[in-house]
Amino acid sequence: MANVRSMEEQKMEHFRETMDRLTAASHVQVEYFGDHKKIEGYYESVAEGKFFNCDRLLKQENMFGKIQLGYNPNRGRVFLYSNLKTSRYDTIASKYQKEMEDYQQKALLKGDNENRAYVSKRWENAAVLIEKKENKPWTERSVKTYLNRANAEAAKKSMPFFSKEEHAELAKTRQRQSEISKEIRDIRRQMSTGEGQTVEMELKIRELRKEAVTGLSKESLLETLIYRKNTAEKTFLRKINYAYDFQKADIESYYREKRKELEAQAAENADTETPPEDEEN
Repeated sequence: MANVRSMEEQKMEHFRETMDRLTAASHVQVEYFGDHKKIEGYYESVAEGKFFNCDRLLKQENMFGKIQLGYNPNRGRVFLYSNLKTSRYDTIASKYQKEMEDYQQKALLKGDNENRAYVSKRWENAAVLIEKKENKPWTERSVKTYLNRANAEAAKKSMPFFSKEEHAELAKTRQRQSEISKEIRDIRRQMSTGEGQTVEMELKIRELRKEAVTGLSKESLLETLIYRKNTAEKTFLRKINYAYDFQKADIESYYREKRKELEAQAAENADTETPPEDEEN
């Protein structure tokens, strides 16, 4: 029983931690791509062929971590970059808590969705980048594959609303509450017919009632978590989809013209650098 209680206590601590992450005050900032805001904590390679830096379209930050929506004009793809902060739940070294350098990325294999995620080879649990293969609207399925990856812990902790583990736990809790009610009724029936020892039965009823009260508290917490997660998920998806969709045409047009300018400039430079042919004597 001690081990069972310990497991239950751990579950409750986990659910309370999730509630803290969901209810922490967050600052949301939606930005215009033309301002070319840098993705904080993401260090891009200066390798040849990368003409542009990534643009930040949205930032959502609280005391536990930060989520940023970015657009990579070199690849023409939108991505989510999330990182954790040092807190009472996360003991990430402060120097590395928000860093990811793209030349040190480790790609995670695809699962059942079209996207690919990247983590830092050295500090895997601190940050994760999830890139959309196609620029379609974000859904729960866009990140679902990576939520339970041990090396992509930042995705689950910074976006806890995508995890649906409370549904199964709530069903188990309600089933146990029903079993407790039935056990109490059976014991009272036995007491009324004079079966068994009354003192032991009263003690058993007291234990069951205590468990039922704990179960009610857990049931209430799980119901609140499910409601908050559903609301937070809808709000988050609406924000990140709007942040890109409202600017999509402008972004594509801007970088299309910039590429033309760079290509024309490169062609001019190539012409001026070409040495004249030797004249015939």
